[in-house]
Amino acid sequence: MSRETWFGAVLIVLLSLLSASIGLVAQTPALTLHPGLTVDYSVYDAINSSGQFQGDYEFINSVTSVSGASYQFSFLLTLASPYGGSQTVLAPDRKNGTTIRAFWPPGDTTAKGYVSYLTLSDATFADVKAGKETVLHYDSGEDQRTLTKVGVEDLKTLINERPAVLHTIKVKGAAGGTFWILDNAGLPMVVKGETKSWRFMATSIRDSGSAGGQVVSALKQTGEATTHDILFALGSANLANETKPVLDSVVQYLKANPKVHIEIQGHTDNLGGADFNLALSQKRADAVKAYVTAGGVNAARLVAKGYGLTVPVADNTTPEGRARNRRVVFKAL
Repeated sequence: MSRETWFGAVLIVLLSLLSASIGLVAQTPALTLHPGLTVDYSVYDAINSSGQFQGDYEFINSVTSVSGASYQFSFLLTLASPYGGSQTVLAPDRKNGTTIRAFWPPGDTTAKGYVSYLTLSDATFADVKAGKETVLHYDSGEDQRTLTKVGVEDLKTLINERPAVLHTIKVKGAAGGTFWILDNAGLPMVVKGETKSWRFMATSIRDSGSAGGQVVSALKQTGEATTHDILFALGSANLANETKPVLDSVVQYLKANPKVHIEIQGHTDNLGGADFNLALSQKRADAVKAYVTAGGVNAARLVAKGYGLTVPVADNTTPEGRARNRRVVFKAL
């Protein structure tokens, strides 16, 4: 091996180690549209269709079925009064659809002409990729009308609980909105958006069916597992139904390993202040403990503790940072 080749090889190794040390991995080309694909959008500084301020909440989209070019997904908004529903993106619209919902009514919202945040149409993505001005409507007063490419940008997010980088195409809407589209023809997802009415970011992308297994695997391997898949209504300790399969996996693990004792940690972002978040995180940790106990695990094996905003793992000034800080940690004692 020549000296230059040896130096190049060492440099590649060092860069790989550096990437690992800062917790980033390259864009994951394996991201595909498939049943179980779940995308959590953190919405912040939002207003509703009546112009009322709603603050931060989660908008969760989970693909339930794929049939040819069409697909169905469920959605959940974790507002103070959570609600959800479903939508089917029809095959012709997957190819040429030009409208996205901005405000989501509960129930089945399937209608011709609509695409979703999970996938823009093939035609829209092709035009965006080529730098052409292309039509994209929002079914609200803040209709973007058209999009125009203004650049590219890498964005940080979580993929199956691991920090990752997504390469996106940055576009501007005629109404002033800015959007970041995943540079992936097979999954042209809207990763981030900023408009006059709301801002949002895809802060977690995961396979919903594997979330519980990942928590259990981490507990087995390291004795500690962090999850963002345990969801609560806005500002409350009410567990969302979508959370229960993750907790059921934890219950089964603890029942199969009766000597294991764990601390259930609740962590929040910084919105609302220290005292509010400390109390909220304790209530959420207690709610998780209550669910696990109801599943047949002796309460004496569980310690619930809220840490509030005191142990951040990311910058609370960004939506993706706040989303990473809102988490539940299971730690073996």
